[in-house]
Amino acid sequence: MPKLRITILILAAITTAVVDGASVEAQTMARSDGPAIAVRIALQKDKVPLGQSPWVFLNVENLTDHEIVVGEPLPHVEGEKGELPMKPQSGIVTDTLHPRIPRLRNVVYAGPWTIAPRDSSILKYQLAYYFDLSARGQYTVYMEVMDPSTHKLLRTNRAKFEMQ
Repeated sequence: MPKLRITILILAAITTAVVDGASVEAQTMARSDGPAIAVRIALQKDKVPLGQSPWVFLNVENLTDHEIVVGEPLPHVEGEKGELPMKPQSGIVTDTLHPRIPRLRNVVYAGPWTIAPRDSSILKYQLAYYFDLSARGQYTVYMEVMDPSTHKLLRTNRAKFEMQ
């Protein structure tokens, strides 16, 4: 009789392990259908004197169990009259044309931005380098980052700042 109980316990343990393993695999598969990253921004200050630059911090979190490479994020700033054009000399790291980015004389290539599994990384952007922020007023900034698994642009939250 004890051998029968041991056999039943072993079979129960194996069945539980197989069911748990299938559950983990299903969760992993479900996660792989979604984005590999989470993105958000924060401003250093929300009131900036004219002549100074607002700084935005982009936080990208790797949601996967493997290392990922993230392309160059694009900042967007909107003023009272709509989206601001980027300065032509800003040297945005790209070789593609975007309707709001003028053709650049020199294209600069930067190394990949690599983020470890389940880790996050922060990049800091000086917005006056990319945009003309010489006019007083209210502005909104957000960024777009290409998700390495879905190849879709993910948009961050929007942050408001005022040039005084």
